[in-house]
Amino acid sequence: MKPIKSILFLSLLWPLALLAGGDESRRLTAELINKEGLLTAPAISGVNWHPQGRGVTYVRQKGSGKDAVSSLWNYEVSTGKEKLLLDSSTAGEKLSVSSYQWSPKSDALLLRGAGDLWIVDVLSGVQRRLTKDPEDEEEPTFSPDGERIAYIKKNDLYALELKTGLVEKLTGDGGPHIMNGKLDWVYEEELTNRRRRRSYQWSPDSKKIIFLRLDENRVPEYVLTDYLSVHPPLIKQRYPKAGDPNSIPSVHMVTVGEPLTKTWTVALKDSVEYVAPEFSWTADSKAACFLTLNRDQTELTVHLWDPIAGKDQELLSEKDPFWINSLEPPRFLKDGQHLLWLSERTGFLHVYLYKLDGELVRAVTEGNWLIDQSPEVDEKGGWLYFNATEKDPRERHLYRRRITGGDLERLSKEPGIHSLKLSSDGAHLISTFSAINAPPQVRLLQSNGVWMATLDQPENRWSDYRLATTEFHEITATDGARLFGRLVKPSDFNPQKKYPVIVFVYGGPHSQLIQKRWGVTSLTDHLLAQEGFLIWSLDNRGSWGRGHKWESAIFKDLGRHELADQLDGVAYLKSLPYVDASRLGLWGWSYGGYLTLYALTKAPDVFKCGVAGAPVTDWKFYDTIYTERYMKIPRENPEGYKNSSPLEAAAQLKAKLLILHGTADDNVHMQNTMSFLNALVKAARPYELQIQPGQKHGFHGEAARTYLTASLLEFFKKHL
Repeated sequence: MKPIKSILFLSLLWPLALLAGGDESRRLTAELINKEGLLTAPAISGVNWHPQGRGVTYVRQKGSGKDAVSSLWNYEVSTGKEKLLLDSSTAGEKLSVSSYQWSPKSDALLLRGAGDLWIVDVLSGVQRRLTKDPEDEEEPTFSPDGERIAYIKKNDLYALELKTGLVEKLTGDGGPHIMNGKLDWVYEEELTNRRRRRSYQWSPDSKKIIFLRLDENRVPEYVLTDYLSVHPPLIKQRYPKAGDPNSIPSVHMVTVGEPLTKTWTVALKDSVEYVAPEFSWTADSKAACFLTLNRDQTELTVHLWDPIAGKDQELLSEKDPFWINSLEPPRFLKDGQHLLWLSERTGFLHVYLYKLDGELVRAVTEGNWLIDQSPEVDEKGGWLYFNATEKDPRERHLYRRRITGGDLERLSKEPGIHSLKLSSDGAHLISTFSAINAPPQVRLLQSNGVWMATLDQPENRWSDYRLATTEFHEITATDGARLFGRLVKPSDFNPQKKYPVIVFVYGGPHSQLIQKRWGVTSLTDHLLAQEGFLIWSLDNRGSWGRGHKWESAIFKDLGRHELADQLDGVAYLKSLPYVDASRLGLWGWSYGGYLTLYALTKAPDVFKCGVAGAPVTDWKFYDTIYTERYMKIPRENPEGYKNSSPLEAAAQLKAKLLILHGTADDNVHMQNTMSFLNALVKAARPYELQIQPGQKHGFHGEAARTYLTASLLEFFKKHL
């Protein structure tokens, strides 16, 4: 379960004025905030360093929706000049530059167009179609020498030689439920931090590929229905719910470019339930690294596998009494003697230097703060670059430290969120920065953090609108813990008035609402504030950014600690002289929808009304990897599952309730909502319901989102 960033929401009837806005041109409306590109200025995307060191490349977009036109640009660091490389409107065959890949060894781009793969030489402009096939070529990647492209088709792995056009089929057993080099639904959703389905990796010498094979034949099916067809088809999804069998993983290696393809398979122990989907290699290409986990996700093993020598070395291991978060493979240094490893062993995510025999050399970073982004390494200069929470858990600053030790250097100064990408020569950084009042900017920096240029400065399209103000608050929980909150106030806020408050929650693990970044106050927040509401959010125990101990408080007991902290936040709100304590509302989506129902049924006298979007209502209905990580298998924690379910307390509901769900939600199935409605009917508790046909877990499309936003506003205006 990944946090849903889009904002969605009902009432069966709502005034047209909420959409049209009348003559009030400077007022936000539900339609306005959901119209793509109207208030959000186009920004550059796909920012990467040119592999040949020829500057920074990025995509610019003009227009929005169907009228959007993208172009690829290069910024030359030495001259400060920007050059157009490719314009999708003139490239032919509808070539898309939105997901471009540079060849590691030339000025060639790998692009998609007309459903196939293309190579485009940006210097000559020559375009070459690589494939012409009705089947999709998924997850394509260049080999490190730039001579081949690997991809997945119909769940088999292929390699295409660019010089000859020869295609090698590297696996042959792929099918509907056998996946080679590609992830199934639950692996993609729960074991990756990047939206990717690839689970294969080239060796540095481009002669071998290590890949993960998943057999999901034993995984139970869940059936979705397409209600918008004349004869609605059934869509079958392999979805393991808590306690169900998972896909069977196996790890393989295959040669590429040899007359006779060789394949090796490593023998996994019976205790292995999961194989992490990312791999790494030693610099000499002799051995590949993969990570395995037990079902409880409390024991992790780092394997170093040399198939030719027939050796599978258990290089490192980690054990945690709660669960293991980091599944990033180690980075092997080019000296052939050392590796860098990310671990939460101290309760905070830090980097450690090891020898290849598994001997710890030193902790490269340490302290009661955590690294938030995969570190980058300048091996020649001996520097480790990363962003971290060292200054403030609500911020991310840029840092560097020598791998051999030394002082920690903070490279960023402005409060906010900073990310980084290091150039291949270690001389420069690309940093994306945003703050509560500063839209994202892409900056070029020297490696010591000194500013060189701003590559993107978004146009201010919102200055004429009545935007709210945002305040950050720190409060003390009942047990003395420090909690971070955020309060959004109308632009015309009057401290002499009494305001209703809408509490927006997410509350789930590995998420953080309270950050000092642009967009933390959503356009929906601004719209609600404009209509006279205060909006409050708080990061409860279980949230990300404050260490493993803070996060693991929820272990085997979802809901209870989150609600306790949220109620401390409500007590703080009630102490404010401008808050009307009799008019408190609550809403959230996904885990936030779950926490909304949990709060309304476990603390029924606190909130007057609530909106729950796509809520989990019983953790037995959710997937294995996420649920068991925090709750264990149902038979091992029956009381925890029972106590965490809003179904058990549905009869306690007193507040006005609106539930929202999409019929095509393949993440939190509509089964959750239907089960809760059944409990409400049995308890004779009233409710309002909106079902969106064809919508998945995050609602998409201007019409659907506008309808929901207007409905959300109307619901709170009616009941608060």
